[in-house]
Amino acid sequence: MDYQELKKLMNEQKEEMTPSERMAAYMKGEEVDCIPYGILAPDMAIADLMGYSTKQMSEDPEVMAKVIREKDVTYNNFGFGVGPDLRTIGVALGSKLFTPEYGVPRIEEHVLMDYADFDKLKVVDPYDNPVLTPMIQMAKQLKKLLPDYPISTGVTGPVSCAAAIRPVDLMLRDTRKNPEMLKKLLKLSNECSLKWVEAFCKEFGPCSVFISDPVTCSDILSKKQFDEFSYPYLKELIDGLYEITGQPPMIHICGKTKPIWNDIANSGVCAFSIDNCEDLAEAKEAIGDKVMLMGNVPPVDVMLNGTIDDVIASCKECIEKAGDSPKGFQLNVGCQTPFGTSKENMEALIYAARKYGRGAKIGCLPKGLQED
Repeated sequence: MDYQELKKLMNEQKEEMTPSERMAAYMKGEEVDCIPYGILAPDMAIADLMGYSTKQMSEDPEVMAKVIREKDVTYNNFGFGVGPDLRTIGVALGSKLFTPEYGVPRIEEHVLMDYADFDKLKVVDPYDNPVLTPMIQMAKQLKKLLPDYPISTGVTGPVSCAAAIRPVDLMLRDTRKNPEMLKKLLKLSNECSLKWVEAFCKEFGPCSVFISDPVTCSDILSKKQFDEFSYPYLKELIDGLYEITGQPPMIHICGKTKPIWNDIANSGVCAFSIDNCEDLAEAKEAIGDKVMLMGNVPPVDVMLNGTIDDVIASCKECIEKAGDSPKGFQLNVGCQTPFGTSKENMEALIYAARKYGRGAKIGCLPKGLQED
């Protein structure tokens, strides 16, 4: 299928609900126009398509507002989030960040190379921090520019947050050589994240929170390490977020997660976004009765490098595997949408969600699949 044909078919589709209306009705057990869908973390990819650099989008609220509007109009992704990414709390505590003109920023110097310096680190104050305070101001400016758009925020899981403060290789060594100091670092990471959410909700009211926690995956931590160093602090973070917002958070973990599926499903999150390296059908059988599943179209092989037909086929496969998950399913990308992902492929995901996810109802395969 070429793009012209895709656009013709999309123009023939009828979308009857907004994303928020669809999700609310779906979670009530009502039949909806199509299965809930999203495109995970598309903002930088969309900015790139619009000709804006990473720096422009992150520093200029007018540019960011244009990207958010484009995300809504073209990709039916309504609302926006402002909050710490995987590196922000580390930088707020003193780690050095490198931000390329185009591409993903990275930590180039960690603030905590020696635990002798640990006591120099203090819980951040979002109202008095050179990194977080401008982020609050950016959120306020965006809300003025986009008053009708719902605003949300995100935080990083404790292990992943700590990895922006102290290098991962040293943290892994700490699990054997210095476990008590590592636990103090994880505790500090949570305290900083919760301080951010407290300030955010003070400014904008209670909202949904999305947790990203790539370093807690089973490719990096053994189950024993997860049980001791990740899960207790992740649970602490989840409980703290619920206490602040009154809503259970969502979580995405990159990489292999099968050994910890039950832990995540029982942690108090409302939705679990699973990387494409794991099988949605297996996840549905294991934990689909405990938590809503999200995923997991391959971001690189399919969204970035695939054709329109590849995207459609992958979306159909995801819906076939998890469209009848007992606690619900949202079609999405398996990880962050990469730079260079084409407009055509992002629209192909929407087309497939509408086509194969038509007449979705929680716990049932959509009518669109049955009619194909």
